[in-house]
Amino acid sequence: MSRSSGSIKREDIFKHWSTHLDDVLLQFVVRFLCHEPGKKVSAINGENFGKLYVFAIRGSPEERTNLIFDGFSEEEQKYEMPTATFLQYIQATINSYLRLQKKSGNSHHLTWSSIGCTVNTRRIGMRSRCLCEDLVKYGDVLTVDQVENWFVTAATFKSIQSHVFQYLYLISQKKGSDKNTSARINDLNLLPLCKGLENIPHFPSILGLGDVLFLNLSLPHELRDEWRFLFSSQVHGESFSTMLGRIVMQGATIIILQDTDDHVFGGFASDSWGLGPNFIGNQTSFLFKLDPEILTFSSTNYNNHYQYLNLHQQTMPNGLLMGGQLNYPGLWLDCEYGTGKSSLSCTTFQNYVQLSGKEDFKIKHCEVWGVGPVPDVEEDVREVKSVLDQDPASKMMLELSGRKLHSEGIREEPE
Repeated sequence: MSRSSGSIKREDIFKHWSTHLDDVLLQFVVRFLCHEPGKKVSAINGENFGKLYVFAIRGSPEERTNLIFDGFSEEEQKYEMPTATFLQYIQATINSYLRLQKKSGNSHHLTWSSIGCTVNTRRIGMRSRCLCEDLVKYGDVLTVDQVENWFVTAATFKSIQSHVFQYLYLISQKKGSDKNTSARINDLNLLPLCKGLENIPHFPSILGLGDVLFLNLSLPHELRDEWRFLFSSQVHGESFSTMLGRIVMQGATIIILQDTDDHVFGGFASDSWGLGPNFIGNQTSFLFKLDPEILTFSSTNYNNHYQYLNLHQQTMPNGLLMGGQLNYPGLWLDCEYGTGKSSLSCTTFQNYVQLSGKEDFKIKHCEVWGVGPVPDVEEDVREVKSVLDQDPASKMMLELSGRKLHSEGIREEPE
């Protein structure tokens, strides 16, 4: 960027950053850099340029709040802001993150864009409002104190905001084919790698890039690096047994459903799916809605009814359950593919509301992703072997997943 008397010109910021930032965020940034109450300035003081980096990337709640309020008004010091303007800032930051990923040719982003996964602008707007639900309740105007208190717990947004400005400053430093800076840019990943769809160039997912981003940021950190495609009703057909065969012993999973009322919802299952009469999973599990509203339901720790899966039982329900009771599920998929249930209440998850359009719903689309690295198959098989005599359902689970059984134990056929 050109400099004059130690300052950066306003037009330089627009020239160099306009292709990387959403217009709304760019205006906020320029106003912050030129913020000097009572004056109209045309050049940016180097100190403000440094403050922008520090405040946005590792700033305290107070500093991040100052970044927004000073960017709201250039010549006046403001202590209130319209809620709608704050929501625009949040949405513009999310849009800018996804734009920067695309512009930089980030390898994680490319694995999703190459299969036709795009940004759903409407859902980004819904997601922005969801992130700010604790602020929206204050009405049409927000104060400095309210926003500062919000930042104390806004971990997801702070992560996105930090990544946006790390990208921005690295891009500004990059000269030609600077491999070191390019590598640092490519390492700034909040999106996971998409695996398993190399031979399906136009995958019919119902997820947008924003959905992938925020679901990924809701996962335990160790599971955020990659998503593995396991099942899609449009790719593999509408079969419960086919789905089970592709998801058992695959580690943690995300299930996404669309019902015939076009509600989109699902759940994160923390443990590998396995057949049996007992509940499994842990408190990192959650349910979610993506359409017509965006909501996430985390564990209440009231009970451990996170995952249940059974087949061919006379006295137990046959199907897949996440949360609630066997007759009052948070999410239930019947073993006869095509129908499911989401009850009006669910004690397993906080602030839960019915996921589907109707309590008893019909499935329009279903897809399942394995999240995190592929689990150690040999370890999983040994665990199944150790309980095979007590739990014949484990034999069925291995058969569904396509593994061979032998009279003296369980092992894979040699390659």
